[in-house]
Amino acid sequence: MANADLSLSADDEPEPPHRELRLRDGRVLSWTEYGDPAGEPIFFHHGLPSSRVAAAVMGPGAAHAGVRLLAPERPGFGFSDPLPGRTILDWPADLAQLADHLALDKFSVAGISAGLPYTLASAIVMPDRLHRVALISGLGAIDSRDVLEGMSYEWRLIYTLFLKSQRLASLWMRAYGRSVQRRPERVVAEQIKRMPPVDGAVLGSEPTLSNRISDLREAFRQGPAAAGDEARKHLEPWGFELSDVHFPVVLWHGLLDESHPIQMGYRIAAELPDCRPLYVDNVGSLGFIAHAESIFQAIFTGHAEQVQQPLPIPPTPAIEEPEPFPALLEVLPEPLTGE
Repeated sequence: MANADLSLSADDEPEPPHRELRLRDGRVLSWTEYGDPAGEPIFFHHGLPSSRVAAAVMGPGAAHAGVRLLAPERPGFGFSDPLPGRTILDWPADLAQLADHLALDKFSVAGISAGLPYTLASAIVMPDRLHRVALISGLGAIDSRDVLEGMSYEWRLIYTLFLKSQRLASLWMRAYGRSVQRRPERVVAEQIKRMPPVDGAVLGSEPTLSNRISDLREAFRQGPAAAGDEARKHLEPWGFELSDVHFPVVLWHGLLDESHPIQMGYRIAAELPDCRPLYVDNVGSLGFIAHAESIFQAIFTGHAEQVQQPLPIPPTPAIEEPEPFPALLEVLPEPLTGE
């Protein structure tokens, strides 16, 4: 794939398609779909900050695997109306209404990155309606510094600060959202610079680059409030424990992932009562894009590419870290500001 021209404005891109459903409480729920229209239906839970558009990069793989990839947007993202005060366990009710609208009695759910708790909430609230449950490069609970080992320095720093203040997590995400609204292409260019090569090469090439710029624009279409709220919710108790999820779960995780480090994947797999983990070598946090077809095959047929067994992860060497706030500001494309 050819590298994209980061000087091109995202305003030149056409608006991604979406559909809308009026929910029983009057809110609009937005979604779109990719893949095989006649295939196995699976709802894709986007990460944070993200939108329905994120699923597009898995569309070709879904089509080849015979999967209908349905991508709803949670409240406040894209075209979905916000729901003030919502909890993670409120989400399955919205998803069930969308499934009813699409005449789907049974369906599957998958989640990527911070879509993990919303995927598992569906498995807890409506297991009788589910066919398969899958987690892809999942972001587990950020509840101690131990889970950050193996994460890139910038993200370890950010999450360490978030552990000290949930309000800071919300403020950071809101500031990030304002930067995206002004110059999304600049934000993505900064991300590429700071990524490990295994992921930077993926994000810096088309069509992934254009997709991510579009995805970020849609994530903050209504402003940064929803993303800030979800960042805070991810750090709070979710309303359930992984041990409460008794539905079988497929977990796919790259061994070179520095955004959701592999020991986080190990921990998630160990705490879920019924989990089939697939640890894949030589891929990072964006490896799911090239492996989309095999991921769907693993979810629905049990056939999986060659995977690696869990390996012990050496502890990150102790280093003298600089004053955190200047380093945090360097990660942000624009200065951190209050609300």
